Amino acid sequence: MRPPNSPPASPFLTPERPQIDQDASLESLQPQTAGLDPSDLDSPMSDYQWPPSTPASAAHAHLDVAYGVQDGDDDESSSSDNNHDMLDVDVEEGGVPLNNVHMEDSNDQVLVMTSLENPLFVHHDISQTSVPLSPLFDVAVDPLDEPQPLEPLPPFQDLEDEADPATTGLHPMALSNANPMSLGPENPHVMQFLELWEWQSHADSQLRAIGPVPPLRQIRRLAQDCPRRVEYKQLKGDMYDFQGINWRDLGVTRKMARCRRMATFHNYVNRSHSDSWHNGASDRLLRPVENYVRYKSMDIRRDVRLLHFQLRNILGVASRTRAFYPSFTSIKEHDPTTGRDKTAMRFDHQGAAHISTLTASEDILIAGGFYGTYHYRYLDSTGGLEAHEGQLTTHNSGITNHVQLHSSRHSSTPLAAFASNDFGFRVVDLSTNKITSEIMYDFAMNCSALSPDMRLRVIVGDHQNVLITDAETGEILQDLEGHRDFGFACDWAPDGWTVATGNQDKSIRIWDARKWKNSKGESTSIAVVRTEMAGARSLRFSPLGSGKRILVAAEEADFVNLIDAQTFNTRQTVDIFGELGGIAFANGGHDLIALSCDLSRGGVMRLERCDAGAEDTFSYAHRKYQEPSGWWRTPGYDWMQSPEQIVATPTSQETLTQKRRQAAMLENWTF
Repeated sequence: MRPPNSPPASPFLTPERPQIDQDASLESLQPQTAGLDPSDLDSPMSDYQWPPSTPASAAHAHLDVAYGVQDGDDDESSSSDNNHDMLDVDVEEGGVPLNNVHMEDSNDQVLVMTSLENPLFVHHDISQTSVPLSPLFDVAVDPLDEPQPLEPLPPFQDLEDEADPATTGLHPMALSNANPMSLGPENPHVMQFLELWEWQSHADSQLRAIGPVPPLRQIRRLAQDCPRRVEYKQLKGDMYDFQGINWRDLGVTRKMARCRRMATFHNYVNRSHSDSWHNGASDRLLRPVENYVRYKSMDIRRDVRLLHFQLRNILGVASRTRAFYPSFTSIKEHDPTTGRDKTAMRFDHQGAAHISTLTASEDILIAGGFYGTYHYRYLDSTGGLEAHEGQLTTHNSGITNHVQLHSSRHSSTPLAAFASNDFGFRVVDLSTNKITSEIMYDFAMNCSALSPDMRLRVIVGDHQNVLITDAETGEILQDLEGHRDFGFACDWAPDGWTVATGNQDKSIRIWDARKWKNSKGESTSIAVVRTEMAGARSLRFSPLGSGKRILVAAEEADFVNLIDAQTFNTRQTVDIFGELGGIAFANGGHDLIALSCDLSRGGVMRLERCDAGAEDTFSYAHRKYQEPSGWWRTPGYDWMQSPEQIVATPTSQETLTQKRRQAAMLENWTF
């Protein structure tokens, strides 16, 4: 993970064990709350007031000042029956819109990334005013709408005048991560992205000649008219999308905005050009032809607090009605089925509210902070919001990068495994609130995942290699090569041998525990999947018993990829606009919850599986293309080969009767 005293554009440095006298103080991570009432930063349901404190710099503090407060649902923006221009929706199958792919034009080979040939994937620095000369999309320009002579920009005003960038022509990026010491996201949020699009059109007339540009007046109106909840039945294509955005009012289409977003988005890397694709690379961009989930609802929330742009595991899900995310002064509990919120955990002081990682199980909510601390509470306890707290480290660089809840291999004792930025990996016994294991490695750990038998652990961190360690002793058993940059996501599948790791090089590598390396001692990954726009920051395998085995990969922003975890040849893509804070399965794997941290259109999105019971009524063996075989392929639709084996496994999410009932309900469906 990037140290707090390193600016975004700093060159890569070989990781060294941190020294206390060399590390910068984390006091600069205090949220910038000057001029804001802390009670306004959270939901109106919270009446908690913070004691006076000295404000300092951080991201996301000027939210309501810049874009107002939330209003009710915008009924006026949902008055059309058109579908998304850029998406295909199979209504009979109940599927979520997919990327527009013409199957009749696809060949028998798996698609690969052709970034050097496609101008859409050529990076354009958002800080520059130059734009690509070739059009990003085809658009018919009406002769009556030809570009008019541009009005001169207003004269420059001194910053002390507090000029509004939206009206003066100053660069809109001044609103997002202008401080190089800030750990907030480098890329603009939705409204800043639209403002930047409009601003750059004044600096370069060719941008307006290529196609329409959203007008500033409509952007401001969109920022003010924000719905509270968007449901599936309200979707009306470009007139009302997942986040309640009316692209038609902006004078553009969602497809145009997506092309512009991908052309200007910056994927952060620690190793220069590690995310570049070339013809010899093993990365594959998969076909977006699957249909595993469909959109259910999204609750827009502007109080989601993302403090570190590299740490995106700040979503905890205990059940289908209990999702948790960090807010400005507390941890909020959200019910995705009703959209209701309440406070789940409060903190005694402002520093404790600086949450860097968060997770939840059925009965425990736990969060790690920027100062080596952690807080947890039992969700069903009678003590109200009372939480236990502890200290992992007092090191200045002791940010808690990741936490995983699991039980002991020898008993049902709840344990929490913490990966910290001070190179330490610690296990805490939550029944006694004591550290039972502390292991130091040669670099910072950013994410870990335990094997189903609780004997092995996969760890990724500030190194391009993947570590497979003994879960109890911490001994490194395998050091796997293949990635080209630091890692921030990993997961271990329920079958016991499939492992996924995601790094900043925009690749997801799939490993098989039965064969970590070949006969030459070289690390062997069974598949390498290329992400769409940025590196994968959160990975989740579907639970055992939830149906078709899939791997869900949430990128740094915008894209959630659902990958076929049996063949790793196809995927489904769900895209929104905004930074992503994590993903988690709920309801036995039938619901997928995603957290968006966008300042104006962020919130909790709920997707539901729409392929339940299909393995009992349909054959997925027949395809229009030939799938290559591999030694690692295992039969079976779910993680086990038969329904009987699935329900016999203690960690299964379903009974055999439930699976048969689902199949019976779908036996007359046609696709």
